[in-house]
Amino acid sequence: NITLTAIAVAALLQTALGAKCGNQDCGKDTPCCVRGYCNSNAQYCMPINCEPGNSYSPDSCWDTAHCVNANVNFGSANSFAQIADYNGNPASAAFVSQFEPSNAKQANNELEMTLVKQDSGKGFGATVINTRAIQYGTVTTVMRSGCLSGGVVSSFIIRNDRVGDEIDFEFVGADKATVQSNYYWHDQLDYTKMIKSPVLPDTTTNYHTYGIQWTPDKIVWSVNGNAFRTVNRADTWDSASNTFKFPDAEAYVSYSIWDGGSGAKGTSDWAGGAIQWGQGPFVMGVKSLTIDCYYKGNETTYKPPSSAGGNGNGDDDNDDDNDNDSSADEDSDDEKSSSAKPSSSKSSTKATSTAKTTDTQDDEEAGNDEEDGEGVEGDEEESTSDGEIVAGTAFERSSKTSDARGLVASVGSMAAALVAAYLF
Repeated sequence: NITLTAIAVAALLQTALGAKCGNQDCGKDTPCCVRGYCNSNAQYCMPINCEPGNSYSPDSCWDTAHCVNANVNFGSANSFAQIADYNGNPASAAFVSQFEPSNAKQANNELEMTLVKQDSGKGFGATVINTRAIQYGTVTTVMRSGCLSGGVVSSFIIRNDRVGDEIDFEFVGADKATVQSNYYWHDQLDYTKMIKSPVLPDTTTNYHTYGIQWTPDKIVWSVNGNAFRTVNRADTWDSASNTFKFPDAEAYVSYSIWDGGSGAKGTSDWAGGAIQWGQGPFVMGVKSLTIDCYYKGNETTYKPPSSAGGNGNGDDDNDDDNDNDSSADEDSDDEKSSSAKPSSSKSSTKATSTAKTTDTQDDEEAGNDEEDGEGVEGDEEESTSDGEIVAGTAFERSSKTSDARGLVASVGSMAAALVAAYLF
C-alpha cells in the first residue's frame, strides 16, 4: 500500500505540474515540445519532431501515419506542402518541407529544392520528408541532382533519425557521373561501406531512376532498373555485439540539398571543396516517387486533435479509403492498425516509430566529418521569442529546470521508484 501510494502521489504530481520542455511547460493551447519550445503547428506536433515525454501530454504529438502504396507525381496537387500549411493529414500532402523559410517548391512539373548563399557565405538548402513512415518496401524516384559545383550535396534517403538507421543515395559536386550508396545502423558511421554506381550520363542535367529495395533480408540499390549493389542482412552480423547491424527501424523517405563544402575538412573534401557560387543556381529536381510497401494493411490516416491549433484541424470523416488523391495514388487495404508512438523498439518484424528532430539541416546525410569524425556544419535553426523555429542560428534546448515545479516532479518520481525498490 505504501508503494502504491508513493507511485500514485508521484504520478499525480507529474500530471499536475506537466512535463518540462526546456525551461517552460507546454500548455493545452501549445501542447507540442521540440527542443525546449512549445507550439501547436505541424513543425512541432508531427511525430518526426515532437517529443512526447516533454509535451503537454504523451498524446499531444500527432500519431505516426504508416506506409501505403503510392505513386507521387510532384507536378500534381497534394504531393507537397510547406510545413506551415500542413494539417497533419497525409492525404493532403505526401511530402512537407522541414525548414522555414523554405527553399523547396513545386515548379516546372517537379519538386524543386534550391541551395542559396547566405550572408555568412555558407549555403542554406532544403529538406523535404514523407508524411508517412515506411518499414521495408521498394522506393523508386525519378530525379536529377543539384550538384553543379563542388561542395554541393544532394540526397535521396530512408532514415530513422532517432534510432540512427539509414539507407541512402548521395550525390556530390565532385563527381557528376556517379551516385554514392551507403547504409548506417544506429548512427555508427562507416564510410568505408560506400559504393559508387556505374558511370552515368551527367546526373545534374539528366533525370535517372534511382531505386532502393529494402526487405528484412537485404537491401538492393539500382539505377535505371539495373541493380548495382546488394547488402544481405546475414552479412551484417557482428559477433562482438551479438547483433545484425542492418537497418530495420521504421523510417521516413526524404530528399535534401545542402552545403557540404563549408563543413569540416573531410566533409568538404568529399563534397568537392568550397562551393563556386557563380556556377549556380543549384536546383535539385524530383519528378516522381513510387512507394511499394512491404507490409500491407497497417496504414493509418491521422486526424490532429482540435486542440492542436489552427494547423491541426483534420477531416474527421476522412479515412484511408479516401487517401488516394491525384498526386499520391495509394492502393491500401481496408484494414487499419492503431498508430505507433515513438518507441525504442528496433524489431525487424514490428513497426518502430520514429521522429526526426529539427537539428542542423541534413546532418543525417553527412553525420560526422567524412574523414576526421568531426561534426558537419549544416544549415541551422533558431527559435524566435514566440517559439517559432526559423532558419539561421543554432539553438540548444536547456536541460535545466529553473523553478521548483520541475524539481518536485523529478523528486516525486524518484521517491516512488526508491520506495518500490525498497519494499519489493
